[in-house]
Amino acid sequence: MTTKSREIVVRTNSKLAFIFLAALPVLLAACATPSPPPVNYPAPPQSAPPPPASSPATVPSTPTALPVHQASTSPTGDVGAGERALATAIGVYERGEFQSAIRALTPMTTDGSLDPSQLLRALKTLAFAQCSVNQRAACRKSFEQAFRADPTFDLTPAERGHPIWGPEFVRARRAVLGK
Repeated sequence: MTTKSREIVVRTNSKLAFIFLAALPVLLAACATPSPPPVNYPAPPQSAPPPPASSPATVPSTPTALPVHQASTSPTGDVGAGERALATAIGVYERGEFQSAIRALTPMTTDGSLDPSQLLRALKTLAFAQCSVNQRAACRKSFEQAFRADPTFDLTPAERGHPIWGPEFVRARRAVLGK
């Protein structure tokens, strides 16, 4: 091989090495494993539809905010401050921020700012959050408070079967209602 052809090979190899090094970060980024979605465990099942509007004493099957057309409204048609605060707190719970949800929901359950159906949703979500962080006695007390507010308070079969809050729900019902 002549000096000139060796010089061409070296230049070609240098260009290829430069192209390879320039493309390496792009190739590595494409191979990166995406981070897993945040875990919201244990989250209540989201399968059952909300109760019919004709039975105001029932509780929605999951602690989620009602659509605006079902939310309690003032005479002017504005959604109440209690509903907005409750929807925000439930959103915090749904993001898996259980301690923050507990801090937001606890005062709502005693300050009188919620109507009866909102209070039951708040107590249910509060109990779920408390059980999620292993505050079982507090979870049971939240369920007891819900039964005192409405003796017909209930969970869906899937929620009752949950390994953490299901047993606390049963204990609370027995303590308040004797059944």
